[in-house]
Amino acid sequence: MKVSLIELFEETVRNHSQKIAVIDKDREITFSELRGLALELASEIIGLGVEQNKPVGVFLDKSIESVYADLGILYAGDFYMNLDIKTPAERIRNIIQLVEPALIISTARQIKPIEGIVPETVKVILLDEMDKRAEVDAVTILKRQLTIIDTDPSCIINTSGSTGTPKGVVLNHKSFFDFIDWALETFHFGDDLVMGSLSPIVFDIYSFELCMLMAKASTLVVLPAHLAAYD
Repeated sequence: MKVSLIELFEETVRNHSQKIAVIDKDREITFSELRGLALELASEIIGLGVEQNKPVGVFLDKSIESVYADLGILYAGDFYMNLDIKTPAERIRNIIQLVEPALIISTARQIKPIEGIVPETVKVILLDEMDKRAEVDAVTILKRQLTIIDTDPSCIINTSGSTGTPKGVVLNHKSFFDFIDWALETFHFGDDLVMGSLSPIVFDIYSFELCMLMAKASTLVVLPAHLAAYD
């Protein structure tokens, strides 16, 4: 019985390594390549001393990078919290103060609007400045994966905060397993599923899309902003 979403993804990579996992405008990436980038990031997270079961913020637009960032966090045994790059900096400040993430993942360009509000205690990884030559700490990653239980958190989704400071809703691995089982039983998705990704990465439906990618080798197509359901 599987207890971690990464177990689903590992099985998918074994069976569909060369299938396209994400299409992002004129870029695409296979499941094998996506796994490689996620493992590199997981090793970087661990190398910075981030302990297991810690919240990690992702301040990226929806892209190949945001997908492997979320997967890398899960590989490290931590849980992701996607942040909206279009939201006012004050809202981001409130979320950071409330959740106290151990780390924020972004790029040199995208981090600029919130550079002044990230506390010194919060580490930052800029994907475009990572050392791609660094070795992956596969041993530690495996050790962490072996200690995960299904009630460990997998992500935080923040509410709209219309009544004040946004509240973080913590979802665990088991919740997504139940959601996946329901979706597959209801819709009978096959391994040929291609999903047009309409939702912002801060919405719960995006995490569902990510689950379909991990569980059913679904190809995720990142759609342009003007076609999205929310802007």
